[in-house]
Amino acid sequence: MLTVANTIALVAALLFSTHCGDSDGSGGSSTAGAPAGAGGTGGSGGAPDVGGEGTGATGGTPDTCGDSVCDGAETCRSCEQDCGVCEPPIEVPASLVDTIDAQPYVEEDCSPTTYEGWPYDAQSCTYTAEGVTATVIVANPAPERVGRWIVDAASYIPALAALKGVDDGAYEEGLSAIGLAMMYQSSRIFPLSGGIVEDLGNGPVVYDFENGITTTCSSGCYCRINSLHRTQWCEYRASLGDDYDGCIADVGDSGYTEGWAAQCLSNHVNAWTSDANEHFRARAYVANLEIDASCPDGQCSPDGVVDAVRSAYGL
Repeated sequence: MLTVANTIALVAALLFSTHCGDSDGSGGSSTAGAPAGAGGTGGSGGAPDVGGEGTGATGGTPDTCGDSVCDGAETCRSCEQDCGVCEPPIEVPASLVDTIDAQPYVEEDCSPTTYEGWPYDAQSCTYTAEGVTATVIVANPAPERVGRWIVDAASYIPALAALKGVDDGAYEEGLSAIGLAMMYQSSRIFPLSGGIVEDLGNGPVVYDFENGITTTCSSGCYCRINSLHRTQWCEYRASLGDDYDGCIADVGDSGYTEGWAAQCLSNHVNAWTSDANEHFRARAYVANLEIDASCPDGQCSPDGVVDAVRSAYGL
């Protein structure tokens, strides 16, 4: 009988065999399907959400509030007059969390550890997958955190964002499609250093990762956890006014580079306690180019928008 885990693993293997540019494991994991509902335990070290409190530490003082300057002692909660109204907290649908909360398969025999350049909690895990044993240091984000990244990134897909409050069922389906694509690609695993077991169709292989990227990658060199290609990152940065060629020069145009690895790690550091992840935004920006072509000027039905999202994310 096919279990949920086996179904995800089967679909993931098919995705890798048809959609991955490399056969190096950087594009994602075919062993994505841990038992549903097992509950992701990675990433528990994230700091509490601050809900967009603006600049400054908590706890403004009465003698500074009202001077029209939001300084280091004030926040939007302690002094709305100076710092403005707080951004509302991001609401993550339970259906999205259910899609992405399977426990990462590497989290078997784990212990706390540290990793140079990573300022938060990390785990060193020894595990067996597909009959092969490996050890890896990971910084796996909690499903609720990833859910916030996905909801935030959805704002870069206007056709999907427009469904919120109009057809919430279709909106949540679109969000879950983004989450499912991420699970197929990485199982929500961010490998800081070590081996990731993957079977891309020719039997299990241990791929060596550093800073979220396969060290033996050739052209793809996808950055976990949403398998972002460096050209997609530079396309997104160009949309914000950066020079595309300069971006490529920084991250390299092929193979594992220190520049791309550093960018991959620093993005994960910056997103760890944030409601936004620039790599998820970048992937949504690129996906929207296809979605907008399929659904110009709101011409798609809600189901049509969901189908376009699925297609743009390789599902």
